[in-house]
Amino acid sequence: MAPPMDRKKVTDEVATPSSFIGTAFCTTSVSTCMNKPSPTPKTRMSRLTIVSEVCAPRRDSNASPSAVFNPKLTFGELAREYVDLNKPNWGENTTRGSENLIDVHLIGKLGARPVRELTDAELQRLVNSYVEKGSSRSLLSKLTMYLRAILDVAVDRRLIERNPARKLKAKSRKRSSQLSHTSKECAALFAVASGSDHLAIRILVQLGLRSEELFALRRNDVRDSELIVDEAVVNGHTKEPKTLASAAAVHVPPDLALELKHYLETIDMDPTAWLFPSTRKDIPMRPANFLRRVLKLAAIRAGVAVTKNARGEEATALNFQSLRRTSSTLFGRKAKDPKSTQAHMRHKDPHVTLRHYQQAVPAEVKAAANAFETELLELQREREIQLSECPLGLRLWVGFGWAADLPTAISR
Repeated sequence: MAPPMDRKKVTDEVATPSSFIGTAFCTTSVSTCMNKPSPTPKTRMSRLTIVSEVCAPRRDSNASPSAVFNPKLTFGELAREYVDLNKPNWGENTTRGSENLIDVHLIGKLGARPVRELTDAELQRLVNSYVEKGSSRSLLSKLTMYLRAILDVAVDRRLIERNPARKLKAKSRKRSSQLSHTSKECAALFAVASGSDHLAIRILVQLGLRSEELFALRRNDVRDSELIVDEAVVNGHTKEPKTLASAAAVHVPPDLALELKHYLETIDMDPTAWLFPSTRKDIPMRPANFLRRVLKLAAIRAGVAVTKNARGEEATALNFQSLRRTSSTLFGRKAKDPKSTQAHMRHKDPHVTLRHYQQAVPAEVKAAANAFETELLELQREREIQLSECPLGLRLWVGFGWAADLPTAISR
């Protein structure tokens, strides 16, 4: 028998990124290799693993700078980058509110924490602390939404394998406000106001304007029986209304139109003059100032939604939102269908508005608005009659009707 053929030592080499990527080969001839048992699957797998480990740095080095793996990236750094990337697609109100919320409530609490170290339990404890403080449903919803969105970016960059905020739970213990006012309360509110304050309150109640829309009205926005809503005031600066559907012509009922006409005779004749100017020249009144200096005080005098605190001081829950809710409720009772109410309120959701607002019949909207005004006027006249029968019989002229200011009368 012939002596066994000497076999050469077989060496397996793995290609580096500078040669064939992922190729394993031997240095002997094909005939020699055929006499060697083929490597086991385990051996082949280990070689492929080596190849992938060698090539991995090359793939990462070709990635975009923003996606480079950074194990020490903090939540604050990631959150600020999230804001910078999304800000161009946010409106002015959203930008202001979202930036403040993310900065104060998220970066302020988690800013220094490395993203890779955040856990489900840590995030849930953070949310629970806000629940225990009695935070609103809106705030809790935004906290969880932005936590998920920011950490989704970390998942996309493979900083973490899964989003620890994905299953966060937050149920507010605070009841959402559904405050609205009755027709009698509205009539009482009208009775204690006068001049421009009286007109502004009537517009808020009867037309359902948002506060930022009301104080952005100019003289040239008044057209016969319509008000043109095409601007809003935010932080003393004008911008577009809240939504596309918010920019619209609003029907003004006859008696309100008459009061508005008389009021125009008392203000600047410049077509671009503000309808409700500030005491400072050439700027509109700030909604917050009107709420604090006029609306709240008028509500307390009229006894609308008044409560007393521990020190016995009177306060009222009435605000711009409750007046807008009141307008929707009271107008809806006079309207024949929901479409007219949505047209009257200029619904904030563009899709809902397109389905309802544009299909509303103008005649029905005007009829409901007129009926709404008639009810308010009748109630105010009833109140005037009751007040006229008081022993003092002292009356003051306010706005478009007679009303009594008994505290002032008595003091005189």
